[in-house]
Amino acid sequence: MRPPSFLLRARPRNWGWLWLLGCWLALWAELELLTDSRNYYGPLWSPVLLYAAAVAMCGCAVAYWLDRPATSAGPAATLGRVPVAGLLLLLGGGWVLSVQAPAIATRPISLNYSDVIVILQTYVGRFRSGEVVYRYLTNLAYPLFPNHLPLQWLPYVPADALGIDYRWWAMGLLLLLGFGAYQWQLARQPISWLEFGLKALLPAYLVVRLIQSNPDIYALTCEPTIICYYCLLAASVLGRSALLQATALVLCLMSRYSVVFWVPFFLWVLWREVGPKHALVVAGLTGLGVLGVYVVPFLSHDWTIFTHALAEYRIATLGEWGGHAGENGLPVHLFGGTGVASWFYTYGPADINDRITVLQRTHLLASAGVVVLVAWLYYRLRAQLDYRLAALIGLKLYLATFYTFLQIPYLYLTSLTLFISVFVVMMVGFRRAPAVEPVVTAL
Repeated sequence: MRPPSFLLRARPRNWGWLWLLGCWLALWAELELLTDSRNYYGPLWSPVLLYAAAVAMCGCAVAYWLDRPATSAGPAATLGRVPVAGLLLLLGGGWVLSVQAPAIATRPISLNYSDVIVILQTYVGRFRSGEVVYRYLTNLAYPLFPNHLPLQWLPYVPADALGIDYRWWAMGLLLLLGFGAYQWQLARQPISWLEFGLKALLPAYLVVRLIQSNPDIYALTCEPTIICYYCLLAASVLGRSALLQATALVLCLMSRYSVVFWVPFFLWVLWREVGPKHALVVAGLTGLGVLGVYVVPFLSHDWTIFTHALAEYRIATLGEWGGHAGENGLPVHLFGGTGVASWFYTYGPADINDRITVLQRTHLLASAGVVVLVAWLYYRLRAQLDYRLAALIGLKLYLATFYTFLQIPYLYLTSLTLFISVFVVMMVGFRRAPAVEPVVTAL
């Protein structure tokens, strides 16, 4: 089946270099709008431009693979680069840690700075002592029912036992596992050594820029752990291991709900392209993981945990929308230039509750709608576009949409989408098709 006519009209023949440049410019724009130029264009238009950059990246990546430069010349994919990738991983990691160290050293874990890590410590402490984890927290300045899923705090059980600062543990997970998965995929691709070296250091460069622009971003939170999960998911999408794909899905689903609308699309793609058996194995293992991590050990003991958590999200949203005002009297995190909540706060109904409700509904419709759009485009372009690339680009567009319409668009949350862009950029620029792995459905 031919691509939609508007795509055929829009893309010049053999202009792959233009789409490649577009991807890199879009990545640069995303990075700038999250760092040095954050809110430069004002709290209303800055998030629109940030989302436009993400959409442009996805469009350029699709166009590149529809009109990929055809040549048989070029380096072959080789696992001989894995040791070099490991060395560059260590160099990049050292660079990141040297920049992160001063931020952590000057920001001790305290409620005076942030309650995020204190809350995680409370979960871990209760878990290690055999107490009920999901009951009201009483060590804060306000009553709070736990609203974090298990894989937001379970990874810190070893860190707590070893006496390691959670923030160092979180960054270590990202550098070793998340960026390690990226390097593994990169090392297998048919690119020149120059391109390989530049792309190998790209993730570390992005982290450094984010920290230099806002030292609090990963010094007051443990967000690198969540970014690690999504890097593993992006890498598993490009692979064909059912076990790795299911593991990555469990890590993401049991830490946040962000990816929930994209999962059915991914399973449908696997069903069509790899086979029903593979898709069922991934779905089954994911379901077992959810049962084992959340339902059986926690939810089954108190089925109100889930509804309590949703209620707490609403309370937190009201708190941010009605307080935390800056010098201009407007909520700081809503007008930080990373999400369109500023539009709904400015032009929404008079009552704050109604504004939040309108945004929540728009958020659901936009997130579900973009998945439908991605599914339609994949179906129309499936003969020209590798399904793994379609799933990855769809993940990037979906997450960009999800976080753009988030009710509280914290900078550290939005930064996650930047690292999915790294995987998209990694997959453009080849002079030959990307490396293909054998299907691995069996455990």
